[in-house]
Amino acid sequence: MVGVGMAVPSSTRNERQVVYTNHYPSLLYIDSADGSTQLNTRTSSSDTSDIIQIIIHPYSPNPPPPRKAVAVLEGSVEGTLVLTQDTPPTGATRVEGTITGLTPGLHGFHVHQFGDLSGGCGTAGGHYNPFRRNHGHPDNLQRHVGDLGNILADNNGTAYVNITDELVTLVGPRAVVGRAVVVHAGEDDVGLGGDAESLKTGNAGGRVGCGVIGYA
Repeated sequence: MVGVGMAVPSSTRNERQVVYTNHYPSLLYIDSADGSTQLNTRTSSSDTSDIIQIIIHPYSPNPPPPRKAVAVLEGSVEGTLVLTQDTPPTGATRVEGTITGLTPGLHGFHVHQFGDLSGGCGTAGGHYNPFRRNHGHPDNLQRHVGDLGNILADNNGTAYVNITDELVTLVGPRAVVGRAVVVHAGEDDVGLGGDAESLKTGNAGGRVGCGVIGYA
């Protein structure tokens, strides 16, 4: 794979390959590809990320089986979440489950950077954000990979989670396995709050529950 800003001279399989860096845009031409592909790049001039990621997965007459993962929440709420990726490595991932013990209303719901809960939910780090983008709505490309919006708790404090997300994966370079799901005390403003914190956390407040994502 040739990185951004890098070029590789022509070489045969047995020759030493030299990689050098220049200041010109890199071009990658693919005439054809059999298999599944996914491209993530910046969406506008205001996007803060210079990362362009291309995932190309070889065609197989026997595609890989679905992958599953589970997160069991701890904290002031309880719940078990099941994550399923039906068509790895580039297909969407479903997040399903029930969370109890919440206050009625909307609660920010994210995947955070670390699966370290040694200090409670606070040591899970910030939102999982490999592309260095601003916080945003899960339907927008200007978002963290971990931005899953809000879940809604009913009058009994129960939220029924059923989310399908195109960026979260269980395998490959964006895999969330080993990271943590975090439920927040307040509503996520999905980056529309008009202040710096909105573009970082969505002003969703404290962390009331969290769980490490592990393969099932």
